[in-house]
Amino acid sequence: MKRRWLFLFIIILTWVAVPKSAAAQTPTPFVIAADELYHGDIATFDQPVLVLGEVDGDITSWFGSITVRGIVRGDIVSYTGSIELESGAVVEGNILSLTGGVTIKSGVEANGAVIGTEPLVSSTVTTSLINVLHGQTSNRLFLPVGISGIIGAIITILLTVALTLIWPRRTAGIGRALRAAPLRSALVGFLSTVLILAALPFVVGLLTLTLIGPILFLPLSLLMHVPYAIGFTGVARALTAAWPPTWTLRPPLAAAVGTLIIITPLVVVSMVAPAVALAIGYAVASWGVGAALISRGGALPIWQDRLVYGYGRSD
Repeated sequence: MKRRWLFLFIIILTWVAVPKSAAAQTPTPFVIAADELYHGDIATFDQPVLVLGEVDGDITSWFGSITVRGIVRGDIVSYTGSIELESGAVVEGNILSLTGGVTIKSGVEANGAVIGTEPLVSSTVTTSLINVLHGQTSNRLFLPVGISGIIGAIITILLTVALTLIWPRRTAGIGRALRAAPLRSALVGFLSTVLILAALPFVVGLLTLTLIGPILFLPLSLLMHVPYAIGFTGVARALTAAWPPTWTLRPPLAAAVGTLIIITPLVVVSMVAPAVALAIGYAVASWGVGAALISRGGALPIWQDRLVYGYGRSD
């Protein structure tokens, strides 16, 4: 019975991680025609906005891109989408994009402040995850795909080794908890990630309401990734802990080898579908996050539940 639940979880996780077919393409843009004067504010969730005429108000989108060829009398804000001002565009208000970047071509009149001409360093992860959930692929890469994947792999290995050196017993405890209760770890980690993604737009929205909010976004984003780094380390420790005793490695080397085994196929996948590789990597890390939560950061000997509750055979 537990194997059936595990199989169902894998199906759901695959559906979330793999981009959808053509049926899940980008929504139809909200268009303001060239001869149209729109009075009032425009707000969309993930629908792109194209302004060819004039908008007497603000334009706001959570996930959609905003393209302006005409006139906007108010502010333009796209929290995780891109903003593009083409030649001849006029914007009288402020312009803000936290993760998608702002492109301003020649011949543009922008009278307000412009924030986010380039995406924040850590926000590309958020953008890619959101694009995956919407069936899109990442459309902005700063390095060639292969090189960026290799650099990411090296950083991940160094990070897991560092975390193992700092918390050798805790990361080992997370790995043992994951091996003792893999299904519980997967479900708890999956639900935690879903809750974080659901709350993220509202948190970003609150941060943008203050002047210091955009400045805090970067450190808060980095802080949010700490549990996933610890979770990924726990998965790497669990992988090498399953080896025969004669193959036992010291904790830092075990973490490095385990991470290399996990990250190598992801680097290969990233050369074809970077967003898919990123989503799978976060899924693996979420699995470790679940193990960390149920074991209280590796401090609770959850693997002893086998003796009390009978866990460990298929859960």
